[in-house]
Amino acid sequence: MGDGRLVLGPRDLGGAKARQVLLALLFEGGASVSKDRLIEFLWGPTPPAGALGTLEAYVSVLRKRLAAVFPDAPPVVTVPGGYRWDVERAPVDVVEFARLATVARGARSLAAAVDAYAAALALVARPVTTVDADLPWVEQHVAGLHAQVLRVLTDAARLALDLGEPGRAETWARAAVDRDVLAEGAWQVLLESLDQQGRQAEALRAYERCRAVVLHELGCEPGAGLRAVFTRLLAATASGDDELRDLVDAVVRLHVGVLATAPARPASPESVEEDCRRLRTLLRAATATAPATATRGAGRVPGQRGARVTTAATA
Repeated sequence: MGDGRLVLGPRDLGGAKARQVLLALLFEGGASVSKDRLIEFLWGPTPPAGALGTLEAYVSVLRKRLAAVFPDAPPVVTVPGGYRWDVERAPVDVVEFARLATVARGARSLAAAVDAYAAALALVARPVTTVDADLPWVEQHVAGLHAQVLRVLTDAARLALDLGEPGRAETWARAAVDRDVLAEGAWQVLLESLDQQGRQAEALRAYERCRAVVLHELGCEPGAGLRAVFTRLLAATASGDDELRDLVDAVVRLHVGVLATAPARPASPESVEEDCRRLRTLLRAATATAPATATRGAGRVPGQRGARVTTAATA
């Protein structure tokens, strides 16, 4: 946590309990948090005697430590029955992220939406981590933020693709897959972005990885959208090469005919293994015949200036 001149780490906040009070206020994004709720966060359903006075002492310690960064007035504000973090005085990255994501969803143009998403994602480039991650209420808040970021990454990647920016779409889709390898929507955008950049062989390899993960984790095939992209990629890769086209036809018949359009005839382990063997053969052939591909797009995500409180800094 800091304003660019002075940084406070997790050990500079007055101890574990004071740090947890800070986390609770930051996670609420400027909303009031009652003293009763803070007491439950700190000690669970059976707080010790004198918990209210101890909580108030922790808040006092926290304010003194924060005064090193906010000398005019620490942003921990007393409200009737509790406290809140003043986001106007000290913006919080995850709060601003949520605001910008809302702006993006209400934007009137694709370009404006993508720019707003880019600004939002710049604030959460790294997953939120904290030394208090084992606390159930902290884990719940972090998981909720993770789900929000994953959704924004996938939505932003799709809009960037629609806007004709496949490099940026690829960057965001890869980031989404890194966060959740089972995010099929992100996988689909990744394959389509690689296809638009003329990197069909790389897209086929990505599909093979996705399919292997889905089969292993969920015991089923990827969804219809991914399979449709895969079929288009195969057709594009095989065009102009009779031998490769024959191999593609064989794989498509097996993959689409047996696994996709005939659910009443579940694939045996042997047929799945044969499908994988043929697909690997296809990928080797595609790699050998495909032209050299361009370097992966950087997909620059612009950042923002200004003092900001980052929840990751409490790690």
